[in-house]
Amino acid sequence: MSDRLTLGLVSTRTLKPPSVALGALVGAVTVLGFAVIHDIFIVDIWDSIRRMVIAGALCGLCLTWSYNKAVGHHSTGRWWAYIGSCAAVLVALGGVSFVVLDPRFTMAELIAADDALARLIPPVLPLMIVASLVGTLVVWVGFGRRWRAIIPILVTQVLLVFLVGHNLAILGVVEMSSDLLTVAWEFVGLTLFLAATFAAGVALVGWVRARAASPI
Repeated sequence: MSDRLTLGLVSTRTLKPPSVALGALVGAVTVLGFAVIHDIFIVDIWDSIRRMVIAGALCGLCLTWSYNKAVGHHSTGRWWAYIGSCAAVLVALGGVSFVVLDPRFTMAELIAADDALARLIPPVLPLMIVASLVGTLVVWVGFGRRWRAIIPILVTQVLLVFLVGHNLAILGVVEMSSDLLTVAWEFVGLTLFLAATFAAGVALVGWVRARAASPI
């Protein structure tokens, strides 16, 4: 009993919060996995991979930075809850977009256009700004209300909404069709894939480090 308790205490002490360097690395690797899935099931996006990897590393860095500022004591459960909350904000953004925005474009029109994203972003920009602020408040209230965490969480939410969530924000300005619903589910699925893969990658490294630090 004594030995079991001692090993439990050692394991708890060696479960360190994730570093920003680890977050950046796992974020970049996660984007590579995302590109593979996107290539297989949707369309080839390898021509944008450099920008995507940089964006993934930046989001990963800010997620771990804001998590460390927001959460008092690290645990695997808190880590998954934090990343899940950030993902939920993005999925909610897609749902709100459908409800509050008026359709302005058809799928056929956007497919034929060379500047589809340039047309889509201006109408949804106010919603994306509001989503960044609301997401910041939700995450800050949910994870300790520490004043030192406000700026890190805000920066993280802005990056997530504008680099990842814009795909979900634009759904409401496209006329409803079966093709749009398919795209919407693809965007939700890919967003959850990114969140789960990133969270699992960071948690796995933390677990391996804790095992390595254990005297077993």
